[in-house]
Amino acid sequence: MNKKNYVLFLFLMFVGRSLTQEMGYTKCSGGISLSPNNFYGLSFQGKKGIDKKKLKGYETTIEVTKNQIWLFFDPPSSGLLNLNIKNTKTPFHTYIFKEKGGELCSELDSKKAKLIFSEPSTTDLNAAFLFTEEALRYGVLLMAGEGIKDSLEFSFDFSPQDKYGNEIIDSLLFDLSSHRGALEYEIHVRDGVTKRPVKSKISLTGSNDIDGAYVASDLILNIRKNIKFCELKIDAEGYFSFDNKTHSILVKDGLNDTILLKPLVRGAVAKIDEIYFSAGLSDILEESGPKLNRLRDFLLVNSGVNIEIQGHVNGDGTQAFSSKRLSKKRAKEIVRYLISAGISSKRLSAKGFGFLNPVYEFPVTEMEKEANRRVEILIK
Repeated sequence: MNKKNYVLFLFLMFVGRSLTQEMGYTKCSGGISLSPNNFYGLSFQGKKGIDKKKLKGYETTIEVTKNQIWLFFDPPSSGLLNLNIKNTKTPFHTYIFKEKGGELCSELDSKKAKLIFSEPSTTDLNAAFLFTEEALRYGVLLMAGEGIKDSLEFSFDFSPQDKYGNEIIDSLLFDLSSHRGALEYEIHVRDGVTKRPVKSKISLTGSNDIDGAYVASDLILNIRKNIKFCELKIDAEGYFSFDNKTHSILVKDGLNDTILLKPLVRGAVAKIDEIYFSAGLSDILEESGPKLNRLRDFLLVNSGVNIEIQGHVNGDGTQAFSSKRLSKKRAKEIVRYLISAGISSKRLSAKGFGFLNPVYEFPVTEMEKEANRRVEILIK
């Protein structure tokens, strides 16, 4: 396994442990949302017992064990998926389900989900699927025999294609270079996983030479001098927003910047910087306004996304109840702000973790304490 794969393997093992503690990826309700074009590593947990309910009506030829791994994929468009699984010592079964427009786990219980693939008793898998419908969730169930704890590695590759197999490239060139002799500055926006062009709203402020809002995946501008500080904002549907208040355009550093956007997947978590509260209170300070408005803009761009606001505070291990209550009150205040800004309450929820999930377990510096006092959003 190369270094990149190994890091991803360790990351997924950590995620797997965390999920197992809460509800577990051995159940549909605890399934892991996959980001396409990555390598993953997971292990069967060795569960024992027969699952008599979950696949009733879907599997009739063999007994369904509780030793399962649940994975989810939300395709951003129609396209081709390649799933490759290897390095298991004992056979496993693979099932792929598609929801019809509801929620996959409940649709499985009510037998409304559609089984689109079933591969019995293999020690590896190499399968391709063409998805022609958008805005649907797909569930992958891997099932092994009782007590099996095999590890497996798999790659999950997705390429946007139309129903005829033609590649989809969502790109747009915006070229504002017209002055002879002037320097040309380029911004290229790419998917952080696939490195494909992403058509985005690009906003630049801080210099009269380049101020403006543009829609492009590749933006080319004329500049006449170095720009030490400007603010760069990028928004694209299906991606986390990008913000840099101290963006610089310097001739000596080259005139070509590539911005990688992180795709939105269910279960993804992102930190929202520069949201401040009064000490020990849930009152939002005025200087938080710009970032809260950016969060509002993010939700407006991604109208199909629901989020959970997660509050965290710094603590010394005492007063767990009061810290959890404060962190939830702060998260609720952000929800109220977003509702007042025009975001539907149905898309928002709040949760407080207190000091139970610190970035630094034993913070010493003020920077470390500030890192523990944070707001995050969870894509639901």
